[in-house]
Amino acid sequence: MKKVSFLRLFVLSLTAVLLCACAANPPKKRQLMGAIQAHQLLPQQVSLWKNQLYLLYQYEGKKFYFVASAQADQKKGAQYSLLTPKSFFDWGEKEKAEKVIVVGKEWTEVLKEVLLALVPPKSGEGKVIFIQNFETLLYRNADGKPDLVELAKAPADVAITGKVEREEFNRLVFQKIKEIVTLTDIPYSRFLLRLDNVPLTPFVYVDTEHEWLTPLQLPPYYELEKEMTQLGFSTSFLWSFFVKSHFLGIIKAPFTSATRLGSLTLASVYTAFPPGYKDLPEVPALTDGQEEMDLESFNAWLDKKISKQNYKASVELLIDGVEFFPHFILAAQRAKHSIFTRAYIFTTDPYSLKLADLLKARADEGIDVRVLTDELNAIVNSTRVPELAYKEDFVMPKSITRYLRKGSSAKARTHLNTWATFDHTKVYLVDRELAYTGGMNIGEEYRYTWHDMMVALRGPVVGKLVKNFYEAWSFNGWGGDFAAGYRKLFSKKYRAVNEEKPGMIDVRLLYTKPTKAEIFHAQLEAIKRAKKRIYIQNAYFSDDRIVGELIKARGRGVDVRVILPSQNDVTIMDANNQIMANRLWRNGVRVYFYRGMSHIKAAIYDGWAVVGSANFDKMSLFINQEMSLGISDPSFVKELEERLFEKDFASSDEMDKERDVAWNSFIVSILTNQL
Repeated sequence: MKKVSFLRLFVLSLTAVLLCACAANPPKKRQLMGAIQAHQLLPQQVSLWKNQLYLLYQYEGKKFYFVASAQADQKKGAQYSLLTPKSFFDWGEKEKAEKVIVVGKEWTEVLKEVLLALVPPKSGEGKVIFIQNFETLLYRNADGKPDLVELAKAPADVAITGKVEREEFNRLVFQKIKEIVTLTDIPYSRFLLRLDNVPLTPFVYVDTEHEWLTPLQLPPYYELEKEMTQLGFSTSFLWSFFVKSHFLGIIKAPFTSATRLGSLTLASVYTAFPPGYKDLPEVPALTDGQEEMDLESFNAWLDKKISKQNYKASVELLIDGVEFFPHFILAAQRAKHSIFTRAYIFTTDPYSLKLADLLKARADEGIDVRVLTDELNAIVNSTRVPELAYKEDFVMPKSITRYLRKGSSAKARTHLNTWATFDHTKVYLVDRELAYTGGMNIGEEYRYTWHDMMVALRGPVVGKLVKNFYEAWSFNGWGGDFAAGYRKLFSKKYRAVNEEKPGMIDVRLLYTKPTKAEIFHAQLEAIKRAKKRIYIQNAYFSDDRIVGELIKARGRGVDVRVILPSQNDVTIMDANNQIMANRLWRNGVRVYFYRGMSHIKAAIYDGWAVVGSANFDKMSLFINQEMSLGISDPSFVKELEERLFEKDFASSDEMDKERDVAWNSFIVSILTNQL
């Protein structure tokens, strides 16, 4: 007994010593990193050795260095290199190391001089420009003086004349640095510029010889502060899923709840027993002819079997966050009446909160602001650590809906998850005149790191999308089925501003709802009818019937190509994608892996294109609420082919052999059939 007590005492004492050591170390590390971030501690020497940057520091009598990759990302431009502290080594060992100059001028000073060359010549005109990942407006005010503001605060009377491309901006930066070098007679081409007020990013590394512009990032030295505790998360999750979704949700929406349960059961059986599809005995050559499917006949089939919901619209492709978010921010900033947001996910990272702040500000100015998002995702995302750097004083709020409503006139509701079903639709509406739809939620990954796409719509189709939003908004209030039914029966007609105008094209709305699998059936029929080409890009590819029909199409000589992400955010779906990729590749389908996470949901079947929110999995094709657009306008199909598919085919890695899959791959395939 005494031995046990002594041993326990020894362990506790040792633990206490270790905890004290751990507790003493972080403050010192924070102090050091903070000094580097604030440029209170400057590097004594910077050298380049074998594509690595070495920054030598001295702190409290000790020398150490940080090492960072100096290799630029050729696809995305600047690479966010990670600085990692290392123990000191003898710099004499690196006799061939190239010197890197720490420029006295700050990055902001260089930036000001560069921007002067980009200011529009006329007063009241401006250009959108991305500076340190922020959307800003460079313009000339009424007095003729240049000014720079966040896009969300752009003056309403400034006309946007275009945007400054990254290549043009970088070229001017390199030119300005070379001018500095010429004036100072410095015989070098590599420099560090001071960068202030950007979280964890004290320097920008510039290589004028190779034309690289690379922010250097410190390792995180402070913890993320969250309003949501672990206990709060568990409580919120249980309350949301069991009480709100499966008690209150069923009471207020008995008809929808029963329909969802029935549809979920039928879809689970339907996907669990797909018809058997055999591999092709021989992969035929591609068809030589230029004949495509008969679009008139196909559209007649859609009218009869799917629906006649066909509307006129102008359609603008917005590929990646760099195109969509500035477009939406400017529209929201200049809205005169309303901003409606229907997003599956609205995260609480710093970028998303900036958009939330814009919505709150517009609501306080009298704009009707309404946000509808998913209940469970609102809870889950309150605990997720942001991917990109955040400021030391950043506090992640407990709930995006609470954040939007707090101290604001903005309205926010969540879609409940009865039977674990979701509203996966993404529709953003401004003034009931402009609509956006596609694959993008509100989050930093959609703005900066993921590959995704939206379309901007104007015309009569917007009136229908406004009507859909009001019905969804009513359904997710306390009235549930009864409020949505009343809204459906008695809502106003489309506004006159959404009348057809010359040049607008036909857009067919396709839905997934319980008992309504229009997106699935329309695309399955398009695959069966395709004669020349099928191009598909989708992140989650688990439907056996779709895959089986693609193989059959390839057997008819159709050029079938599929783009999948090389980095998927859902591990089990990534494993399933590898299985499906092998199966498609064995049967002559050209399979590409996009370098990174592609969240795009787009397809071209001869002369018919589909873009929207639906994945190729059970939930998107049969259960969740989804919306996609079917478009057969030749100019739109051509633009989608050229701007998206051809570009991504060229920049992705084409599969040239079967991929290794785990021994339990058949189990993965069975599981993903139900996701």
